[in-house]
Amino acid sequence: MKAIIAVSGFKDSGKTTLCRKLVAILKDKGIRVGFIKRTHENILASQGTDTDLLLEHQVPTILWGRDGIREETRETEPDLESIADRLMTDVDLVLVEGGKDLPLPRIWVGPAASCPEGIGGILAWYSREGGEGQAPSFGPGEEEQLACLIVERLLRDKDFPAISLRVDGRKVFLKPFLANFLQESIQGMLQPLKDTKGRDVSIHIRRKAPPGGDEGGIS
Repeated sequence: MKAIIAVSGFKDSGKTTLCRKLVAILKDKGIRVGFIKRTHENILASQGTDTDLLLEHQVPTILWGRDGIREETRETEPDLESIADRLMTDVDLVLVEGGKDLPLPRIWVGPAASCPEGIGGILAWYSREGGEGQAPSFGPGEEEQLACLIVERLLRDKDFPAISLRVDGRKVFLKPFLANFLQESIQGMLQPLKDTKGRDVSIHIRRKAPPGGDEGGIS
């Protein structure tokens, strides 16, 4: 289960700006961050387009343009955890911008008095006017401390696997002794090579198909 936290507040409260700052700080700490923007506006292709005709068949659709890739689906009430698992495989923490209606731990962006009744799960407050004395409360220039709070509350007891195995996109469970053996063996073989000192290492293997079988890949 991934760690997920909402950054909630009203329009123009500074949610996007805060998310950008938190992403940069968390990445510097070696945490792999994913980002989801929750909006109540329509975002799918306009009616009558080729994409819309395919979406009518409930087929997950990807738009591939010159400026990037976007997934589209007709799921109006998707499970947030399944979205993160499907689209953000190698992520430690997911920031959800918005999501006042979602049952998540959250940072409320704006004065404490602006938070409507019934909004729960608030771990901290963040206001452009600075901390208001309601702990834990943060303001501009204190994003580092806020990021540390998020790590402490959501990631402190999280056991991040040091190695993972996927076959044709499906995650394969590794027993601890096998995981340690693979990790130590691969790291030992890579150690003499140049440019292999990064935090994350990916290896892709495409096996030849056995007689009468399909080709397979391991990554």
